[in-house]
Amino acid sequence: MEKNSRGKQLAKNTAILTVGKICTQCVSFFLLPLYTALLDPSEYGIVDIFSTYAAFILPLCNWQMDMGLFRFMLDVRNNRQKQKMMVSTVMNTNHFQAVAFMLLFLILQFFSESQYKVFLALEVVLYLYMATLLQVARGIKRTDVYSIASFLSASLSVILNVLFIAVLRMGALGMFCGMIIGKFVTDIYLLIATKFWRFYSVRQFDRKFMKEIIRYSLPLVPNQIAWWVVGASDRTVITKVLGVAQNGIYSIAYKFPSMYITFYNIFNLAWTESCALHINDDDSDQYLSSVITTMFSLFSSICLGILSVMPFAFPVFINEKYSAAYVQIPILLIAVLFQSVVGLISVVYTAKKLSAVLAKTSFWIAAINLVTNLLLIKSIGLYAASLSACLAYAVMMIYRYLDVQKYVKIRIPLLKVIRAGLFVGFVGATYYSSDYILHVLALIATVVYVIVENRELLLAVLRNAKMKCRK
Repeated sequence: MEKNSRGKQLAKNTAILTVGKICTQCVSFFLLPLYTALLDPSEYGIVDIFSTYAAFILPLCNWQMDMGLFRFMLDVRNNRQKQKMMVSTVMNTNHFQAVAFMLLFLILQFFSESQYKVFLALEVVLYLYMATLLQVARGIKRTDVYSIASFLSASLSVILNVLFIAVLRMGALGMFCGMIIGKFVTDIYLLIATKFWRFYSVRQFDRKFMKEIIRYSLPLVPNQIAWWVVGASDRTVITKVLGVAQNGIYSIAYKFPSMYITFYNIFNLAWTESCALHINDDDSDQYLSSVITTMFSLFSSICLGILSVMPFAFPVFINEKYSAAYVQIPILLIAVLFQSVVGLISVVYTAKKLSAVLAKTSFWIAAINLVTNLLLIKSIGLYAASLSACLAYAVMMIYRYLDVQKYVKIRIPLLKVIRAGLFVGFVGATYYSSDYILHVLALIATVVYVIVENRELLLAVLRNAKMKCRK
C-alpha cells in the first residue's frame, strides 16, 4: 500500500474514533465543577477505587482474549466463516468466564463490608462482554460502531450522573448506577449494530483456535496487570495509607492528564491496526519512524497545552476543597507523556505478536512503580504516587525504545526530544509560580511552540480540508 494511502487510512480511522471519545470527554470534563461541588472527596474516592479494582479484575477474568480476537481478525477480514469461528470461540469462552467470576464473587463477597460491592461485580461482567463486542466491531471494519458505542457508554453515564447526583442527590450510589446502566445499554447497542448473530453460534467452538489465541492473549494478562500497577495501584496505596479522601484528591488531579491520554488512546486504536497491517512492508522502518516522530511532537504539544492552561482553568473547574490536586498535575502530565511514547513504540510488539516480550518488560516497570510508591508514600504523601508513575513510565520508554530496535529500526530525532524536554521544563517551572504575567507568557510561548513544532502536520490538515471543501 502506498505511503499516502496508509496515512489517509490512519487519519480516517483516528478521526472516526476521535468524534465519540472527545465529545464525551469534553462533557465529562465540564461536569467536574458539579462532581467536586456535590461529592465529598471520600465519595469520589470510593467510586474511583472501585473502578480501579474493576480494571484490575477484567484481564484476570477475560484473559485478554478480546485483544487477541481483534489481532487475529485482522488476518481474516475477507473470510466471514473464519470470523464467525473466531468470534464464537471467544464469546462462548466469555460465558464460562462470566459464570466462573460470579461464583467466585458470591464466595468472596462475604469478606467485604462495602455496600457497593455488587456494582463491582456487575461492572466486571458487563465490561467483559463489552470488551469483546467492541473488538468485534473493529475486526469487521466497523470503526464507526466502535466510536458510537464508546460515546454512548460515556455519555449515558454522564447524563445519568447529572440526574442521580444533582437532581436525586444519590451521591456515590448515583455514579455507580450511571456507570452500570451505561455499560448495559452499550452492550445491547453493540449486539444490534454489529448484527452479532451473523458472527456467532452457541454451538461453534474451535479448540485449535482456542489454543492459538490463548497462546497470544495470556501473556497480555500480566502485561495488563503490570500496566494497572503502574497506572492505578497508586490509588490502592493512597487509600490504604492516606485514606479514601486523599484518593479522591489524587483522582481529580489525574482527571486532567487522563484527558490527555484519551487523545493517545484514540490514536492508538487506529495506530495498532495500521502497524499490524503494514509491519512487513518494504519501507516499514521509515513509515513507523515518520508516524512516531510526528505523534511525539503532537502529544508533547498537547501536554504543554494542558500544562499552560491549567493555572487559568483549575480554579474555574475545581472546587477549593480539592485544591491540593493542583500541585500533582504537572508531574502526572509528564508521566502520561512518557506513557504515550511507550504506547507508540509498543504497537510493534503487538504487530509482531510478541505478547510475551510485552509482559516481561511491563512486570519490572510495575515493580519499580510499586516499590517506589510504598517507600515514599509516608514521607512525601501524594507526591510519591505521581513521582513513582513518572519514573516508571520514563524507564519503560527508554527500555522499549532501545529494545524495539531488534525488530524495526525506529528513529526519533534527538534534537526534537531535547526541544520538547526544555520547553516542558520551562512551562512546568512557571506553573508553580503565583505570578499571573508568567502564566500568560508561558501560554503565549506554548502556542508559538505548538505551531512551529507541528507546522507540517497542520499544513497537511489544512490542505486536506481545502480539498474536501472543493469537492
